[in-house]
Amino acid sequence: MRFRYRAYMGGPDPLAEPDPPPEEAVGAARALLGLIADAPDPDGALVAVEKAVARYAEGDRSALEGLEPPGPLLGRVLGADARGLWDRLDRADHGLSPRELRRLAEVALGEAREAPRPGRHAGGRPGAPGGDPTGRDVRYRADRPLDAVATLRRAMLRRAADPADTAALHAGDLRSAETEPSGGLAVSLLVDLSHSMAARSLHEAAVRTALALDALVRRHPGDRVQWVGFGDTARETGPAELVAHPWGRVPGTNLHHALRLARGHRRAHPGLAHRILVVTDGEPTAHLGRDGDARFSWPAGPRTVEATVAELDAVLRDGSRVTFFLLSDDPRLRAFRDLVVRRRGVDAVEADADALAPLLLDAYLGRRPWPRT
Repeated sequence: MRFRYRAYMGGPDPLAEPDPPPEEAVGAARALLGLIADAPDPDGALVAVEKAVARYAEGDRSALEGLEPPGPLLGRVLGADARGLWDRLDRADHGLSPRELRRLAEVALGEAREAPRPGRHAGGRPGAPGGDPTGRDVRYRADRPLDAVATLRRAMLRRAADPADTAALHAGDLRSAETEPSGGLAVSLLVDLSHSMAARSLHEAAVRTALALDALVRRHPGDRVQWVGFGDTARETGPAELVAHPWGRVPGTNLHHALRLARGHRRAHPGLAHRILVVTDGEPTAHLGRDGDARFSWPAGPRTVEATVAELDAVLRDGSRVTFFLLSDDPRLRAFRDLVVRRRGVDAVEADADALAPLLLDAYLGRRPWPRT
């Protein structure tokens, strides 16, 4: 993870001065040195490995760079125990410390701040947390926008209930659009982890966007963010886990499960307006059955679409707003988009990999200004 993500960030390396090696990795390195010291090596095959691992154990995080992966050699010469120790060292070393994660996140945020904002948008405006319409109406108040549609509907219902009442409009008919509170915001970022994201080279943009959001959220300590990754099933995760995700051949895009987890985040923060930001490149192809197991179908079967849309409707009834960031021009994804944007409270933004981070962060901020630094 560490060295792969240096490359995709581009520009100056935010990890050029890495933190000291993690304790777990140092422990594995010292145990490995003990095995090497006790083993005969007449051909000197392990000399370079021993020197690099020794430097690493002494605190030089860069000692292993450029070293040919020695796992197979260690397994062949010293056996499975040595190979296991190397694998343990490698896994621990390729993690990011909290400080390193923040450095990467700040780089990603800076890139998003300066990036152009192309993209096509469908549905309502991807609004701001403070003052955004929720899709419901309330009794008219001068400090809230008039909801003309709800006002006319109320007047028509009044006249239908009492034919003798022919007045076109009463003061009691006036309705305002209910708006989200102007305080903190509960945000659920749902990231598609299916194999197609990697196959289309979209996975790095998704991770970069998650890192940038992590940095931006720290400027808004009143906000509460939930990170959800979804493939065949969904799970709560975090920026570090998204960076480390192996992007294997995971079948299924279980948006149904991801939306269900997002509803839980709203219930955990009932006093905050809730926004759901969905990053995906394909239509839903999996859902949870009544037994809790995932059901996969490609192309998407009617039951998957039905379950996903039902969960979306439940999310909207809770008062949440949902913005989809669509990263492909797949016809099945377009059909799903056309189905969901008919609903009040749903937006869809079409974006490529470069535009994803700035567009998503703009939607998160809404009317709030971008931080200067």
